[in-house]
Amino acid sequence: MELLTDGTEKNRVLGFCLTVISRHAASWPPQEEILAEEFVQWLGFNSFLPKDALRELCLSKGVNLTFTSLPLGLRGFNCSYQDKREILLTDLETAAFSDSHTLFHEFREMLEHVFGELGYPTIGPKHSLEVQAESFAVACRMKAAEREFPAFIEMAKNVEKTWARYLAYAALVILGAAYVLSCVLTPKMEEILSEARR
Repeated sequence: MELLTDGTEKNRVLGFCLTVISRHAASWPPQEEILAEEFVQWLGFNSFLPKDALRELCLSKGVNLTFTSLPLGLRGFNCSYQDKREILLTDLETAAFSDSHTLFHEFREMLEHVFGELGYPTIGPKHSLEVQAESFAVACRMKAAEREFPAFIEMAKNVEKTWARYLAYAALVILGAAYVLSCVLTPKMEEILSEARR
C-alpha cells in the first residue's frame, strides 16, 4: 500500500487513514469488513503471533505496544499524545488469542479518532464505538485467517500419502472451525473469565 509523502510517513496511522479515505471516499463510510481487510493487509498481521512479534509489528507502524498490569475488567487502553501513539494491553491473556483481539479493538478506537479528526467519522452518533471495535476485531482475525488458509491447504495438498493427506484436510477443517469459533466467542469468553477472576 503506497502512503502519501507529505510527512504522513512519520505518522503511519494517519497515513493509513488518509489512504483508506482516498480509496473509499465515494462510498463512505466503508463497511467494517472492508476496513478490517485494509487494516490487516497494512499491518501485515499473522494469526499466531506471540507478544514480542505483536510488539515489533506495532512498532513498525509507529505504535508502542506495552503489556502491563491493568485494573480488573480493563483489557486494553489506547492513547495518543503529541505525535506518539501507544496501546496498553493486560499482561494476563484472558482467553486464547485475546491479545490480538484486544489489540485490534484498541486500534479500531484509535483509527476512529483519526478519521474523526480528518472529518470522515465512520460511526454515527447512534452507534457505539465499543460495539464497532469488537466487530472490527472479529473481522480482522477472520480476514487474517482467510489470507493464511490457502497456504495451509497447499501444504495439506502436498502430503504424499493419501491417508495422511485426508488426515491433514480433516485437521485443517477442525482447526479452522475452532479458530472461527474463537474469533466469534473471544469477547464472551473474556467477559466470563474476567467475572470469574473478580
